Amino acid sequence: MAAGWRNPRFDLKEQARSVFEQSLALSLGLITMTFLTYPSFEVRAVEVDHSFESIELEDIPETVQLKKPPPPQRPQIPIATESEDIPEDVTILDTELDLTAPPPPPPPPPGARQRQEESPIFMAWEEAPELIRSTQIKPDYPSIARKAGVEGKVLLTIVIDEEGNVIKADVVFASPAGIFEDAAIKAILQWKYKPAKQRDKPIKVAMGYTMEFTLKERIPPQE
Repeated sequence: MAAGWRNPRFDLKEQARSVFEQSLALSLGLITMTFLTYPSFEVRAVEVDHSFESIELEDIPETVQLKKPPPPQRPQIPIATESEDIPEDVTILDTELDLTAPPPPPPPPPGARQRQEESPIFMAWEEAPELIRSTQIKPDYPSIARKAGVEGKVLLTIVIDEEGNVIKADVVFASPAGIFEDAAIKAILQWKYKPAKQRDKPIKVAMGYTMEFTLKERIPPQE
């Protein structure tokens, strides 16, 4: 097969060789001119700082927890209530119980009648209340005091309603304390009075009464 015709102006092989020769000659010329321009070189010693920063290692003692943190608070549990006066968000932890508070007074004995204290209580009267002797029940002498031969007295403040019933009794003073109070209150709440009067009308009054406890079990007359 006959070889195709090539244009000598576009022969890449011949052009590559020519370009390489020209580049090599130009590089050598530039290097020669550089050496001729700078015939000598100055070499200077450079001082290097060989000092090093010292690092000290220090042992850090292990951290010791002296006081333990308090335990996490228990979740609050809402308490369902049927009362409209108590808010719904009241929880068990919000309820405060005072264990040092004195216990409530004992309920009145069977047969003792109580009325709501709606009418005012008078401290003075035209006609004083009068004890009905047939209702004067003697208080039970505490067995511990009887065995120990202890005597005492209790000063009471009592409230007598319009019907002559003793509806309330509070201890003002007791000697010795903590022995005869319950027996005195239990007995006097069962007593019956002829009611006090103001302008010939029965009224509710408050008065004092001293009850003595002797080994002869004698109740003194009303003061």
